[in-house]
Amino acid sequence: MKKKTKQVCALTLSAAMAAGMLAGCGSDSDKGGSDRKESAKNVEGKTYNGVDVSEHVDLKMYLLGERTPDFDAVYDEINKILEDKLNCSVSVDFLSWGEHEKKYSLLFSSQEDFDLIFTATSWGHYEQTVALGGFYPMAEDFIQKYAPQTWETVPEVAWEQAKINGEIYMVPNNQTEFGQDVLAVRGDLMEEYNVKSISNWDEMTEFFKRCAENGIYAVQNGPWYQYFQSQGMGLVGGTPKSGELILYNAEDPEDLDFRCIIDWDGFTDYCKQAKEMADAGCWSPDVLSNEEDRQTGLLTGKTAAMVWNMGTCLTYARQANTENPDWNTTLVDPVSDHPKHANPYINNGVAINKNSKNPERAMMALNEFYTNPEIQDLTMLGIEGKHWEAVGENQYKLLDESGYGLDNNCNWGWKNEKIYRTEYVENRTALDDTYDAVKESFTNNQREDHPYDGFNFNTENVTSQVAAVEAAVDTYYKPLINGLVDDVDQSVKDMKSALESAGIRDILTELDKQAADYVAGKQ
Repeated sequence: MKKKTKQVCALTLSAAMAAGMLAGCGSDSDKGGSDRKESAKNVEGKTYNGVDVSEHVDLKMYLLGERTPDFDAVYDEINKILEDKLNCSVSVDFLSWGEHEKKYSLLFSSQEDFDLIFTATSWGHYEQTVALGGFYPMAEDFIQKYAPQTWETVPEVAWEQAKINGEIYMVPNNQTEFGQDVLAVRGDLMEEYNVKSISNWDEMTEFFKRCAENGIYAVQNGPWYQYFQSQGMGLVGGTPKSGELILYNAEDPEDLDFRCIIDWDGFTDYCKQAKEMADAGCWSPDVLSNEEDRQTGLLTGKTAAMVWNMGTCLTYARQANTENPDWNTTLVDPVSDHPKHANPYINNGVAINKNSKNPERAMMALNEFYTNPEIQDLTMLGIEGKHWEAVGENQYKLLDESGYGLDNNCNWGWKNEKIYRTEYVENRTALDDTYDAVKESFTNNQREDHPYDGFNFNTENVTSQVAAVEAAVDTYYKPLINGLVDDVDQSVKDMKSALESAGIRDILTELDKQAADYVAGKQ
């Protein structure tokens, strides 16, 4: 048996996916040299894992985020390896953080010519795209034939998590990753405002208000995630709006009830607090139209903090301190009084487009991304000697993050903890010590398993209702969670009416059925 580990998590597809898949609408998502060019670099008799690869293939992959300055140079090096090993190349286009919710589905509805794409449960469009027929189903013998090393590397539980109706549609990553976000926060402002600690909801909101009083935004948007996590709640993967509309009590394994936010008093409580913070100026009033990356506010000095996972917050906290040493940017856990839970392996992964002309070669390329240490080093760290240098057999030392960025180019889909390097920090700072302490606290404070861990909702039987709910909710949801409504109670009431008309009760009924079957199947 392959190793098993604890794992669960959470953005979503817009209604355009349901309509777009049927209507065949277009996409303008291409960036940076996306034209497909067939090459004549055929190599007679060339094989890979015993499979003929004599005909050259040019693949195209979509990732999420922004293209960094040295990205193309890094992938030039990757393509040298791919050309040599399996006679193919990979070009990459990006869907930015601000646009992927709207444009991800259009890649499939417009039948765009591409092969590979990053995906993830809920927030990375996995279940929704499967339900609408966008991904290539990966039979076990298909994976074993074209990516045998990956089949052995990825844990058995990860393959099970990736199954929908018995079929695998993604290759999950292989790492233990905590879903709980932290804050990278300016320590100089904490000191200036006499804030000793940000370890729970009340301390965090107090800091936010102190920031507003002193004329600086605290963060870029309302802290909805931090609120429901402070209440012990977790997201239900695969449900509408990235799972954010339906929660469960993740800290009580005996509690199998779901909480739809239109019925949960906690949501109204949060929205009232969010309005109070928004009115005070804790974040910008243009948050609904702001498409800046979440680190931009911190790095430009517009906000006092940013919210993301530990590793990413460490990366940008370091950058902030390099550019502004007097900021003393540090890391804090705003829900430190609650136990932690690791994400499922399918929180990051890569899928093959169902309409790919070369699914076999795409699978072979994935095999290299997942299991080739040289490609892991390139995609995670950049070019050796320019961005990083090796320390021993399995560590690295950063040289320059400005051109590529540590683990910051949507390489998470194929991250493999069996071969990626750990960081050697030569000149440790207080920030490094804080990061290690937070990471250790997460590891030492893992919550008890819940029966819904690993469960992901399949929308196939309620596709139209999911599309209608996601179309209806946008009018109310983001204004509410960012405190930008005049009357919270009335707005929640209006959202409830709209979601009920759209079919949310049908979704909840189907969810209860699937969850009961899932729990019964585990017993």
